[in-house]
Amino acid sequence: MIVVTDSGPLIHLAAVNQFRLLNQFFQLLLITPQVHEEVVTQGAGRAGSLELQQALQEKWIAVENVADRALIERLTVPNISKTDATVIAAALLHHATLLLADDIAVRTVAMREGLTVMGTIGILVHARLEGIIDRLQPVLDQLRASGFYLDPAGHVYQDALRRVQER
Repeated sequence: MIVVTDSGPLIHLAAVNQFRLLNQFFQLLLITPQVHEEVVTQGAGRAGSLELQQALQEKWIAVENVADRALIERLTVPNISKTDATVIAAALLHHATLLLADDIAVRTVAMREGLTVMGTIGILVHARLEGIIDRLQPVLDQLRASGFYLDPAGHVYQDALRRVQER
């Protein structure tokens, strides 16, 4: 199983002390150098930076460069940055089973390209269904408190709770 991840799930799961879920669910994650730059260099001292550095040392996350500039250019559309396009390109070039991303524009383009996408909330729902976390709602609320936009009255929040029978 090849899984490529954008920076969002790395940062958001670290913010709620659930970064380890990535290692539990996926044997190997691939990131691009741009994701490494966002999380480790630009994000120094913030959630995800130290966790990503440790995961790279433990070799369950690897950095993969994307050399196909034409593909990156094709994927760079309105609302998709070069970094986002590179992540989608990496997933396509590696025939990824799954792309981890939270950004709706990234998810939309990735699905249009035939990729299967899961985000931070999907990972947390899976962890709750597997019994790894006891309750989902407190983690979702902690995620919101960390700056993740999630409306507690909205469809995504309510659907997540229904899926784990907390509503």
